[in-house]
Amino acid sequence: MTWCPRIFLFALGLLPALGLAAEPLRVAFDAGNPPAMWGNGQAVRGVQPALLAAAAQAAGVAVAFQGMPWPRAIEGLERGEHCVGGAYKNAERLARYQFSESFRDETVVAVTLARSPLVALRQLSDLRGLRVGLHRGWSYGEELDAALADPAQNVTRLTFGNRLFLALESGKVDVVLTDGENVAYEARALRRPVRVLAELSRNGTHLMCPQGPAFASALARLNPVILSQRNSANWEVLTQQQLKR
Repeated sequence: MTWCPRIFLFALGLLPALGLAAEPLRVAFDAGNPPAMWGNGQAVRGVQPALLAAAAQAAGVAVAFQGMPWPRAIEGLERGEHCVGGAYKNAERLARYQFSESFRDETVVAVTLARSPLVALRQLSDLRGLRVGLHRGWSYGEELDAALADPAQNVTRLTFGNRLFLALESGKVDVVLTDGENVAYEARALRRPVRVLAELSRNGTHLMCPQGPAFASALARLNPVILSQRNSANWEVLTQQQLKR
């Protein structure tokens, strides 16, 4: 894989002995989840890349970003090639990887067609008997992940959000579970309107990295900036700019 990102930030200092810029922290993002993160390769953009770029610049951490399908991003993470941005925590991931502080919270919502007779979901067990469309490779939060792992639950996993919404429109699934801000973006391409049935979980979004001292060092430099800026006016402006794109 060639890393030639548009968003490339250099550390403030040079390596004393070599006089070279620091090796960048490579970060992969989901190429198909607007407005949080979207776009392939060097064209990756969205809320998550914008906030991490700002944090890295303030912390003096060199970073290189790449947009790709989420399953491929997770495969690279497992091989220790890069971190992934915009990830939710769960017990399995916490046992294997290192996490940054949370950049911001996202909600997971259940979406159906506006004409659907389905009523609002009041509890996770209401998903039973429904054909549920999921993003391949996503965690939806600890409790929701457990409910979706039930063998009796009928799930269809697709890589990109737009394909999930096309499956909903064509009647292949009854509901789609996605992040709340994604709904308006994907609905633009549909002929039929959609509606949100329920908010199912709320999760912090993190930088998730392989184990190892280099990744730990980068996270240690980023975390104080994230904690100081996540509720700041500057980050709110960045977020709103990306949400309006």
